[in-house]
Order: sequence, then structure tokens, then C-alpha cells
Amino acid sequence: MIELFSITITFIFLFLLSLFPLRVNFFQEKSIFNKNNIFDMQFLNLIINISILLFISFTNINFSIYFISIVTISLILNLLWIKDIFKFFKDKNFIFFIISNLIIAVYLISNPILAWDGLENWYFKAQNFFYNYNFFDLKGLIGNNNYYPHLGTFIWGVLWKNSLLQYEYFGRLFFVFIYLLSIFSICELVKKNYQFKIIILSLIILLTFDEFLFRGYQEVFIFSLFIYISKNFYLYLKNKNTLNLIITFLCLNLIPWIKHEGFLFTFVFCVSTLFIIRNHFKKIQIIYFVFLTFALLIIKNYLFYKYLDLNFTHGGGGDFFVQDKSILEFLYTFSKGVLVALIKYKIWLLFFVSYYFLSKNKFFNSKNILYFKFLKVNFFLYLFLLVGIYYNLFVNSEIDFNWWIDTSLDRLIFSISGLFIIYIVFFLNDLKNYNLK
Repeated sequence: MIELFSITITFIFLFLLSLFPLRVNFFQEKSIFNKNNIFDMQFLNLIINISILLFISFTNINFSIYFISIVTISLILNLLWIKDIFKFFKDKNFIFFIISNLIIAVYLISNPILAWDGLENWYFKAQNFFYNYNFFDLKGLIGNNNYYPHLGTFIWGVLWKNSLLQYEYFGRLFFVFIYLLSIFSICELVKKNYQFKIIILSLIILLTFDEFLFRGYQEVFIFSLFIYISKNFYLYLKNKNTLNLIITFLCLNLIPWIKHEGFLFTFVFCVSTLFIIRNHFKKIQIIYFVFLTFALLIIKNYLFYKYLDLNFTHGGGGDFFVQDKSILEFLYTFSKGVLVALIKYKIWLLFFVSYYFLSKNKFFNSKNILYFKFLKVNFFLYLFLLVGIYYNLFVNSEIDFNWWIDTSLDRLIFSISGLFIIYIVFFLNDLKNYNLK
């Protein structure tokens, strides 16, 4: 019973972080988002607070004092707006959001083990922040790869420290919260009734939830950010609202601080934007977006070079020529790994089905053509990126190549899948226009 109470307290903390610093009013008439969508405002507040926490992780500020201070300020302000808070509970989607968080949390905490990578590489980072050490204390941690980023484990460690029972798995509830918040946010684009939305929400959760990834891994964090990035970049191209581009920028530049491959994901996204710049209405904004993102990537890598380690190959090397190994062997093993990943994360099957019917109905010839061109470029560039990563490991790594495929390819494919969930949304919104005979 005490654990259930502790789960509730942890989610209250996360909820308060998502209600500050911007006021979240369910029925406000004027908003930077749709007036009936609180999930976008919650996600934006969470991103603002995460960005501030990332900066604080480099300082000697007491993390617990800062965390409790923000939660307390949010609590006080929202008590002043208590009528608005009660209105949240009139919304059935919000009730379903709370229930989903509690169900997944109880399910995970019933068996709160850490998986191998979570224990070997990520747990010790979270523990570093649990004891209020900062970024500069990460070097040389037991079982730690010094070139691994730390943002996800920083939040994990801070929430762990400030949980009621101070068990590490309460810190991991953050990944549950942001995972569900991103899915509820993207489903707000579905123009159907409440019952239909609940079905779609349940289906997406069912097809993307993998308890293994909540056992200390970081992919869920990237997956969630990509959902929000995809939504905001779409709204930016559709509504020409610069604020959506700024939100995209904030989310995208958190990804390199979550996982080692994050800088490559961010790089590919930026390159993809350059493919549509010719038809873009404000080319200078895209140029600034790419330039500033590249600058932040350089700063991130410089900090790791100076204070931790810098490793661009992660088990690979500089040799790109096959010597004693067959390219056909690589293609066979890699393709088999991709197939297994697509079967494991069946959400990809919905992507392909949605894309097929959208193309058949000439949906891509509409005003959304620029965005879908962008997604298509992303898809192929990410595919080439994965081929490049694993080809390098195939040629250079001393570890058996099948091990690399079995232990990491599916997680990378899952990470980027958040970018394409919007295909499903558009397919559902355009469903009445299809002849499925």
C-alpha cells in the first residue's frame, strides 16, 4: 500500500512539473495551442523544465532543493487556479491518461528489475545524481561508458532522490509519464469522437509498449520527444507559427544528451529539413534552426571531449572496406534484424499501411505535401544511417556482429518510430475518403 501511495506522490510531482511555468487552462479561449488540448501545454512545460535541469546538471546547485522548489511553486500557483485543475477531471481523455500512468507504473514496479544495459551503463549515472554529484563527476564511474550522455539518468536520479521511499525505480516513472504524454498529445490531432480516440490511444500504447525498455534504457525518452517534434514541425509547416519551430528546436536538442546515437538522429533531422528548404516559406528560419543545432552539437561534443570521453564509432572503427567478410553476409544479417524489429514493434506495420492508403488516395498531393516529403527524406536517411552504423560494426568490431544486431538494432528502430506515428493520425482523419474495396 505504501508503494502505491509513493507512486501517486511521484506522479503528482511530475504532474506539477508539467503545469509550470506556463499556465495550463483547459478551457482558455486564447492559447498557443488548440484551446481544448492540455497535453501539449503539459509537454511544453515538461520540456522547459527538462532543459533547465540539463543546465543545472553542470552546476553545484543542490538538485533536490531546486526540484522541490519548482514543485512547490507550481503547487502554490495551481492552488490559486484550483477551479481550472478540477476542470481537467471533467475530460475523459485526461482521466484515461491518469489511469494509464497508474496501470503501467504498478505493472513495472511489480517486477522492478533493471535490464543489462540499464544496470551496467545507466544506473550508475542515475546514482551519481542521486548523491547530488554533477556532470563533471561522471568520469570513471563503475561500469560506465564515459561517452554516454546523462540527461535521462539525471532526471531518473533526481526523481529517485525525491521519491517518498527513495527506491530507484520510482525515478524511472518519469519515462512512463513522458511516454504516455507524447502519445496523448499526438492523438489530439485525431478528429474523431472520444470513444474512437480511446481505441486509438489504447492501440498505439499496445503496439509501442515494451516493458524491457523501461528497465533502465533511454529509448523511450527519445521516442517520446520524436512524437512531439513530429507534431510541432508539422504544425509549423501548416500554420507558419514560429513558436512551433522553437519547440521543435528545444526538443531536438535534448536528444544528443539522452543517448550516444542521439547526435546522429539530430544531424539526420536537420539534414532532412534542408531537402525541403527550396519550397519553404521562410528559408532563413530553417537556416538558423540548422546552424544553431549544429552549434549545440559541437558544444556538446566539446564538453565530452574536454571532461569525459568522445567516441563517435561506439565499437566501430575507421575501416570501411570489407576484407575477409562478405557484403552478402552483412545484408542478410542486417535485413533479418530489421525484420525482427518490425515484427517486435508492430507499430511500423501501421505506418506502412497508413502510408499506402494515404498515397492511394493522393493525400500527399494536398497542402501537406511538404511535410510528407520531409518525412520520406527522414525515413530514407535514417535507414542509410542504420546501414552505415552496422556496416561499420560489421567491418571493425571484434564483437560478434549478430550480438550487435540482437541487442541494439530493434531499440534504435523503436527510437525513431515516434517521428512517424503522425502517419496513423492522418490516415484516421482521412478514413472516410478511402475506398477499401
